[in-house]
Amino acid sequence: MIKLNKILVPTDFSKGAERAYSVAQNIAGTFGGTIDFIHIIPTLKYFNESIKRIGIPLDMDEDIYPKVIEESESKLKKAMKEYLREENKGESFVKIERKPSEAIVEFAAKNGYDLIVMGAKGLDETKLLRGSVTERVIRKSRTPVFSIGERFDVNKIKNVMLTTDSSELSLAAFPLAAALADAFNADLTLFHVIELYGSVSEDIPRSPQKGEMLSIYEVLIERINKFLANQKYENIHIQRTGVTFEDEVVITNGEESRTFSLFTKIEKGVSAHYEIEIYAEQEADLVVMATHGHSGFAHLILGSTAEKVAQYIKKPVITVRPQEKDFENLNA
Repeated sequence: MIKLNKILVPTDFSKGAERAYSVAQNIAGTFGGTIDFIHIIPTLKYFNESIKRIGIPLDMDEDIYPKVIEESESKLKKAMKEYLREENKGESFVKIERKPSEAIVEFAAKNGYDLIVMGAKGLDETKLLRGSVTERVIRKSRTPVFSIGERFDVNKIKNVMLTTDSSELSLAAFPLAAALADAFNADLTLFHVIELYGSVSEDIPRSPQKGEMLSIYEVLIERINKFLANQKYENIHIQRTGVTFEDEVVITNGEESRTFSLFTKIEKGVSAHYEIEIYAEQEADLVVMATHGHSGFAHLILGSTAEKVAQYIKKPVITVRPQEKDFENLNA
């Protein structure tokens, strides 16, 4: 089963960034993980060069950055003391880098974090619901990213929504979505859109007796169970109930097992991201989605569609970037 042992919280100390603190604590408290905080100080290259040109006796590395680092470390420790429990409190880091988003992504990858939790907006306020730094982290990170647009309450998570374009790669987010639904005692909804001008699910054979939606539904369930088996998730599988579009996820732990509801929702629409946004705003409390797929696919709930959803949706979003090498044997 998915483990969230190491959680990274990037912050620029803005109100938007602060929204992630309590969320990280809720998740760490549920999964028993450790939370580290990180603050990236952007390099002031051009300002430094201007100072040198006009002859001001000021050195950024000696006179400015040490003070900023000291102040930032103090703010990190204060925030961690205020928001985190002692048993979940990890380390704090301050880095000076040219591009904050790239620094966050690289730091998370090098240090083996299981999840990045960050505010949808920091100081880089935009008209979008997720600011530029968060959007870039979502786009580039191989570590799952949980971006928070508003206050998150684990007691209000009743429906976790997982988007899929029916491809194997989009299923990379299923184990994490299932783990969260299980931890929050919520239902899990598998959401697929049949786009008017073509979808990946066009490749799924349609049975005249079953019809289009039932054919897609049955293949989706089959592919998820195949994915779980191939990826060695031996303690989790989907159990059919005999009720169309309503199944159960079974999680085993030794001789014990527990289940929660899995609903499959298939919609038809002109735009996948529009249908996802509408359903999420009305029905979901947390959205989980994969962010990249095979470059050869023309219509995906991955890549650009996921980025649009992440930018505009108001609900908390977790993005998972699959690695294609992990799926080499799925179609064997």
